[in-house]
This record gives sequence, C-alpha cells and structure tokens, in this order.
Amino acid sequence: MPELASHLKKGLEETGRIARYEELNQLSDSHNTYYATGHHPRDYFESILLHLTRGGGKNALQTLPPLSPNRFLPLAFLEDKERVDCYSRIVESYPVYEDESNADSKFKRNRIRNEILPLLEKENLNYYSIYWNFHSWEKTEFETFLSFYIERNSEPLPKKNSVKAKHFLIPHQTWIHSSKEKKKTLLDFHLELLGFPSVYKAPFEDFIRQTAGERAFLQNKLFTIYKSKLGDTWIMDNSSPLFSIPISQADGNNLYIRWNDQERRIPNINGKLSFQISRPGEKIQVSIGKKEISECLREKKIPFFIRENIPILYYEGKPIQILFSFFDSNLKDLPQNWQNKFL
Repeated sequence: MPELASHLKKGLEETGRIARYEELNQLSDSHNTYYATGHHPRDYFESILLHLTRGGGKNALQTLPPLSPNRFLPLAFLEDKERVDCYSRIVESYPVYEDESNADSKFKRNRIRNEILPLLEKENLNYYSIYWNFHSWEKTEFETFLSFYIERNSEPLPKKNSVKAKHFLIPHQTWIHSSKEKKKTLLDFHLELLGFPSVYKAPFEDFIRQTAGERAFLQNKLFTIYKSKLGDTWIMDNSSPLFSIPISQADGNNLYIRWNDQERRIPNINGKLSFQISRPGEKIQVSIGKKEISECLREKKIPFFIRENIPILYYEGKPIQILFSFFDSNLKDLPQNWQNKFL
C-alpha cells in the first residue's frame, strides 16, 4: 500500500505540472509574450543526471534551454554566486513556497539534489559553465531578453546596504552566438547600467578584431572591457575595487588582509605569515607538485590586468596559498589546507 500511495502521489504531481505549464503556455500565447521561471544551471545539472539514470541520450544535455517557444529562464544567465544572491533578495521581498515533497527521499530527483550534488560541489563543480557548454543564445528578437534584463537590473529589489555594481559579465556562449550588432547592443546596455555612455564605433570595431586572437582589451578613463578567447566578457567600472591594491596589517596574533571590499582575519600565532604579491616565475606547492602562480591565475580565467592584485599568503617568505576567494567567492583558495603543514 505505501508503494501504491507513492505512485499515486507521483502521478498527481506530474499531472499538476502538466496542467500548470499548459495554463502558462495559454497565457503566454494570448498575451504574445513569455513567462519566466526560476530554473537555473543547478536545476539543469540535476535534470541531466535524472535523465541519464533513465537511459537518456545526448538530447538530455540540451534540456532547459534559456529560451523556448513560451518560457524564458533569466537565472540561467547568472553565475552560481550571483544566482544565490538574487534568490536571497527575492525571498526578502516575496513569499516563497517550498513543495513539501522536495524533502522526500523516495523521489529520485530529491536524492540526486540532496545526496549526489553536494558531493560533486565539493569537487568544485561549476553548474554555470556546464550549462553554457551545451546551450547557446540564438534569440532573433534580442530586445525581449533586454527587457527582462533591464527590469531585473534597473529596479533592484529592496536590500539593506546595497552597493551599486561595478562590473558585469556577458557569458561566452551569449557573446559568440550574437551578431556584431547585438554585441554592440550588449556592451552599450551594460555600460548604461554602470552609468557610462556607449562605446564609440572605432574602439568597438578594434575590440571585435582583437577577439579573433587570444584576448581583446578596451580601456578608457571610465571603463574597461576585456575578453579572453574562451572566457566571459568583462565590462568594468575603473573605480571597481578589483583594480585596488591589496593591503595587510598585523595585529597581535592575527594577520588582516583587505581587498575587493573584503577583509579577512588569518591566525598568525608564530608571526611567520605575511602577505605579498607574487613575483614573476614564482611557484607554489599544489597537490601535483609545484606550479607557477601565473599559470594558476590564468587557469581561473582571471583578467590579466587583475592578476597582479590577487592576494598571496606567504610563510617565511615562501608562497603557500593563493587567495582566489577574494576575487570570486565561488573559487576556492589554492591549496585549500596549508595550516596542517605550517602551524
């Protein structure tokens, strides 16, 4: 009987899902517009694993596209950290209802979500990158996307101590699947969000030519635009804290490091820890041996003009940890556990 009840419940949920989307599709058609859902890259990866366990083929990798005939997924354009921040802002202003079945381990999707994904996340799984490896942005009526994006960015939800954004990222897949005219529209739109005028035609054309090589770089007194060959496109306010020089201060048994509007306290009991910026050719011990710090920075796709600002922790004058998390909280410091060797 419990098994029968479980099947009945699952059938009712599936029926409800179908009815819900049918209603949404009808509303979308009647108003000649799209409806947005909260699906994001983590949901996508969860769905992939679910489909594969059911014998799904390569088509499973294209599930949950950013735009389908009626549905738009705005959260698919947000990096993992940005998505978490956006969600926290939403729940501050609107009620969020959690389906009680989400905690029921009888459902395979829940077991994948609650048991398998946390294990993969410990291995630095990046949902955002995986999602865009199998999706592209090919929307002809580009203004539709901009209207959603403008609504989300120009009138942010109330948040205490909110800070104006100092940079934006255009996903690599969005960039390479956009025409030159759309690339110009994208750049100008993000510059407007930062409070700057549009990029002039000549610098823009030069930037486009540069993207055929390893990297493209455009900078003036107000902003910087950068793109590596396979990386996202950065649009940065030149007053961004990422351009600032990290500083440190020793206080008693602690070392304080400040950069990118962050401060971290690191225990420094024996007083042998220090903060420095890496020197050319310098290497650091990682799990597979010693590796050049410059190579570690390139692998994380950190813009070349910011790499020299990444804080490095030293012990008795030797580098022991690259503090990547100062740059992006989604990145883990390298190596992660140095304390056991030196303290």
